[in-house]
Amino acid sequence: MSDSGRYDEPRRPQFVADPSEQKAAELLRRERERATDNEEVEHTVWSEPALSPALAGSPGDDQLTYQRWLVRNVERTSALRSIWVTLLVALAAGPWGVLGAFAGSGNSVFSMLMFTVFGPVAEEVAKVAAALWVVEKRPFYFRSFGQILLCAICGGAAFAAIENLLYIYAYVPDHTPAFVEFRWTVCVALHVTCSLIAGIGLMQIWRDAMRRLAPPQLSLGVPWFIPAMVIHGLYNASVIFVSAAGWLDLGMPGQ
Repeated sequence: MSDSGRYDEPRRPQFVADPSEQKAAELLRRERERATDNEEVEHTVWSEPALSPALAGSPGDDQLTYQRWLVRNVERTSALRSIWVTLLVALAAGPWGVLGAFAGSGNSVFSMLMFTVFGPVAEEVAKVAAALWVVEKRPFYFRSFGQILLCAICGGAAFAAIENLLYIYAYVPDHTPAFVEFRWTVCVALHVTCSLIAGIGLMQIWRDAMRRLAPPQLSLGVPWFIPAMVIHGLYNASVIFVSAAGWLDLGMPGQ
């Protein structure tokens, strides 16, 4: 109480703004200004599957949605650019294939799992990884199913070629003409076929995204990716079995 007989109002605490919050806000503002449409569309809330249009309303004319982004880029992408991207994606499967071609060797249980499970899974992913990235992140670069299938087939062929060179000149330098012929016929056919099956899965993802003008759903490709991996794994297991049984005679030393 003051001398005049009135109660003094309690002093309110003085809060000092945290400088780090101001810096963070400024950093976010600068990042938003520098962000391209390709980066911004990955974080737009209008593509959230749980978003309720009845509650959220419609996006404003100045707000970026996935549909607007996709339509805009489809219109901007020329046929020549689409062809160049397709060729680059087809060629990119080679370097990716190198990473997937290093499977274990020997007679251990781990090596068996590498050849029949882990190896086929890694290889089938590596062969279509570049095309999958385009389908997921930049679907407007593709204009037809044929481009996607071409990338998948080239991925399988490039992978098979690199793997064959590794086997012939590094893994099995003491080989026979029959072994070389087997590698360049049966093994190439296997890799191309499996990549073609996985490519159909990519087509399903791309077609759905372009039809709905919505973010790609990778789950649509799983029913095709899994068979490609299973066929590859069964092939590897069968080759190991028939070789051990002596039914596959390639004239190799020790057979």
